[in-house]
Amino acid sequence: MKVAVVGAGAVGELHARSLAEAVDVLVISDENLERAHHLARQLGGVVAKDAFDALDSVDAAVIATPPESHAELVRAAVDRSCPVLCEKPLATSVAEAIQLAEYVARRGVLVEVGFQRRFDAEYAAVQRAIREGKIGRLQLLRLHSAEPGREPSPRTNLFRNTAIHDFDLVRWLSGDEVVSIYVEGSRRSTTGFDHLLDPDTIVATMSLARGALAVATVTRLSRSGYDVRAEVLGGRDYVSIGWSDRTPVRSLESGSPRSTSAPWDSWRSRFAPAFREELSAFLAAVDGGSPRGASIDDAVAAQRIAEAARCSMEERVPVSLDPGRAADLMFDARPS
Repeated sequence: MKVAVVGAGAVGELHARSLAEAVDVLVISDENLERAHHLARQLGGVVAKDAFDALDSVDAAVIATPPESHAELVRAAVDRSCPVLCEKPLATSVAEAIQLAEYVARRGVLVEVGFQRRFDAEYAAVQRAIREGKIGRLQLLRLHSAEPGREPSPRTNLFRNTAIHDFDLVRWLSGDEVVSIYVEGSRRSTTGFDHLLDPDTIVATMSLARGALAVATVTRLSRSGYDVRAEVLGGRDYVSIGWSDRTPVRSLESGSPRSTSAPWDSWRSRFAPAFREELSAFLAAVDGGSPRGASIDDAVAAQRIAEAARCSMEERVPVSLDPGRAADLMFDARPS
């Protein structure tokens, strides 16, 4: 199989290294040709002159470019009947994502979106337990994502690029839909984040269609390390995900064990196995297997929640989501 990785930044490099031994030919494309050549030399790949050239001659593609280019490149891949795994978010707005989803549906080409936490073994085990009724009636989901602080970037967007993972997990774990969301956001760091446009910390409370509640806390201010966890409370069981000797949380309980392992430092180390499994499942689907990754409709749904979350924070009101409505100018959501 001949596969292209479009984008040789941090995520693209991770994908390329996983694909190098799994495909017959690896094609690498990046706006920075020097970076593309450097990675290709390390992995025994070949370099395409640009993204569209890369898509012209491959059996499948992985898109790991900045979000602003995702929709254009997915459409280009679909036009070439090229199955594609695109990193989240699918587009820069809900309206654009919906239009792209409709276009993909008409063309009938496989498109999956990179929500790799679905392929983490522990998250997958809890999702199965919920679906099989082992947890009992779902009462509460608590999701937590904490990243080490980083310098602000024009492309930074806590809702669309980070919290969207948690919004996808709410739907995937519960098998239910978010019907309303309320968000408070703040900027506690001394970096240049504009708390009105891009907070460094949010708390989101969500109501689900069948009555359960979900809470997502997301922050960039974890100086101790990278921390992604979840708790699921059901009528029969109460379980957690993400606790290990590398979780960067220190207990003050008397007699609690002290970890001697280095904490997770980033998503690269924490979710490396999940990224590999996601790619493996995508290649299997390209080869005729059943798709297991997040669909383009899942990506649209997660982005709708992300846009509603931003609206709630800006307006300081709960926002309801109506799956039957078309996208508004900025988001498919409305104040309750």
